[in-house]
Amino acid sequence: MFFIITGKGGVGKSTCSVLLANYLSYKGSTVLYHYSVSPVYRFVDRRVKMYYLDVEEESKEYLKIKLPFFLWYPLSRSSIFRVFSRLIPGFSELIILGKMWYDFYNKKYDFYVFDAFPTGQILSMLKIPEAGLKSDVGGVVRSDFEKMYDFVKNLRLILVSVPEQIVYEESEEFITSAREYGLNLDTVFLNKFYRRNLLEQDLDWIEMILIEGKLNEKERQEFKDMLSFEKFFSESSEKFYQKFIDLGFNVVKVPFSFSGMTQEFFSNLDGFFKDFA
Repeated sequence: MFFIITGKGGVGKSTCSVLLANYLSYKGSTVLYHYSVSPVYRFVDRRVKMYYLDVEEESKEYLKIKLPFFLWYPLSRSSIFRVFSRLIPGFSELIILGKMWYDFYNKKYDFYVFDAFPTGQILSMLKIPEAGLKSDVGGVVRSDFEKMYDFVKNLRLILVSVPEQIVYEESEEFITSAREYGLNLDTVFLNKFYRRNLLEQDLDWIEMILIEGKLNEKERQEFKDMLSFEKFFSESSEKFYQKFIDLGFNVVKVPFSFSGMTQEFFSNLDGFFKDFA
């Protein structure tokens, strides 16, 4: 199974992809983790195989596989090739998609996890094989496009979001486009989910203290801030959780902080991924 983790920039895609890779490894599966650059990768479990996606190097590797030595060797070393690989629109996405398909096709690992681009870019990348087939290209290139198209239709997308209106609206647009294109997208990682820490009687007590208590100005402000924080983030988290549920998604609540990574959280992952791990 190949998982692609995507979402709006800054929502925690890398964190969630690391959590998924580590979880699958912990369950005893072999995992290949495709990544680019992020400081959270230092938290990847040592049993997970990490692979850095370098477009230029992967381009050379593709030429090496498809062309005879006297063609690929001088071409891959030329400055023209380096300029070509960086400037042609969609070229880098095609090479990355091809590399992921190639690794998955060889089936050396149980699972593959890709910490992917933001939603718009990943959608464009996943449409490249279909565009290639429509161009009537022939030979081995068409054969590769056919295989990549099948790969795209069988991989699983996981959308990462947070309990914020702007992020939700962009997520909703991506969901509509992904479903129209027939992609496998049925799971959302709702990151920074805030679970209420205070019981209802605690909240009532704080409100009573604010009304009746003899507090100085600093103490009063601290209690007000605590109450506002607790109510806003917990209510907002539940609201957006329900929105994704209403859209027909399985929703994994990723805690607001690492201290919230309890046994309950990992038990929930067991429920969502029991068919795979």
